[in-house]
Amino acid sequence: MGKENIKVDVMFLMRESCNECIEVLRILSIYMKDKTHINFTIIDLDDDNNFKRKSSSITPSIWVNDKMWSAGRVNIERFDDKINGLTNIK
Repeated sequence: MGKENIKVDVMFLMRESCNECIEVLRILSIYMKDKTHINFTIIDLDDDNNFKRKSSSITPSIWVNDKMWSAGRVNIERFDDKINGLTNIK
């Protein structure tokens, strides 16, 4: 499998009650719109179904392939550069 076929898992941890989370979600949602090589998952920690993650999670945070890449605000240009480095997609 060539680098151009690599799938990337991006998980966004947020709380609906967090204004900064909502803003980062807006930015990420726009970015992810045409990214077919990214599996984008949103975890809302205010949702009772995600109770196990509540006590030890920082929000907003972005996890890529099970590693925390960002906490708090996101610099989408830097994020894009790092994603491109993983996938070799320009």
